[in-house]
Amino acid sequence: MTALLPPDHPPVKKGRVGVLLVNLGTPDAPETGAVRRYLGEFLSDRRVVEIPQIAWQPILRGIILNTRPKKSAHAYRQVWTDKGSPLAAITAEQALELQERLSPGESPAIVVDWAMRYGNPAIPDRLAAMFEAGCERILLSPLYPQYCAATTATVVDKAADWLRAQRWQPALRTLPPYHDDPAYIQALASDLGRQLAALDFVPEVLLLSFHGMPKRTLELGDPYHCHCRKTARLLEEAMARPDIRMATTFQSRFGPAKWLEPATDAVLEAEARAGTKRLAIAAPGFSADCLETLEELAIRGREQFIDAGGEHFHVLDCLNAGAEGMAMLETLVRRELAGWI
Repeated sequence: MTALLPPDHPPVKKGRVGVLLVNLGTPDAPETGAVRRYLGEFLSDRRVVEIPQIAWQPILRGIILNTRPKKSAHAYRQVWTDKGSPLAAITAEQALELQERLSPGESPAIVVDWAMRYGNPAIPDRLAAMFEAGCERILLSPLYPQYCAATTATVVDKAADWLRAQRWQPALRTLPPYHDDPAYIQALASDLGRQLAALDFVPEVLLLSFHGMPKRTLELGDPYHCHCRKTARLLEEAMARPDIRMATTFQSRFGPAKWLEPATDAVLEAEARAGTKRLAIAAPGFSADCLETLEELAIRGREQFIDAGGEHFHVLDCLNAGAEGMAMLETLVRRELAGWI
């Protein structure tokens, strides 16, 4: 028998499950001011820059935020689309596609949304909206295949900050890293194989470029480097292309610290100077194309390789919202929702 609510009881939505896809972040516009705000938030995260704040903040506020935003804004303008930031547009598309796969309709039992760790839409805002929509259970889904404290952990930190302030908290789960998950490896192998077959040249070398991290993170026990290496090994085995030499590199170095090696830009120049004429790059650590793939690799990387003597160069797309990537994401999410749906 259903108990009747008092007539003055406020309406409460409940019974739904939420899935929040989260990626790194983007400025709101390819303009200096917007980029400055974005970088200020990003580079103030103590997990991203592990330097005592008393030493770091004067450098950040006095030098970096007065010089870097203009250069970064120029880079963003080269890849900006009519839908805005490529990373935001693709993540939004992934959320829409996953919604259709999990729970289509006007009043879905599963609500899929997306957020950015830095910038907008913000994680606290989207968690609050989900809870308001009746999501009593939420799967927080950082779209980082390889775990890193500077990526995955910061998403959990931000969600925990929001939870800490709530009187009534939803139940929360976190999507684990999936660097060696068979669904992820197979999706990459299939998608990259299809893209390679469509090229008008056969690469001599395929670089697997992951985002770099300071070497100190490895020495402190972060598993990121090992996760990247394992992804690369499993992917090479799954693709089974003995005619293409594969190599793992790390991109996006920043500052004077020692970073994970070999560096993508250095390898591009070294390969061309050693006589490699045909080269392709894949970025399996990125779930969606972004500044790092569309500008750093596809524009600057091409210039580095061609200027050093290379002839044929191509950057392969990330999984994005393609069929292989969405089937993989659905598999992972359904697994983590077991017992909730």
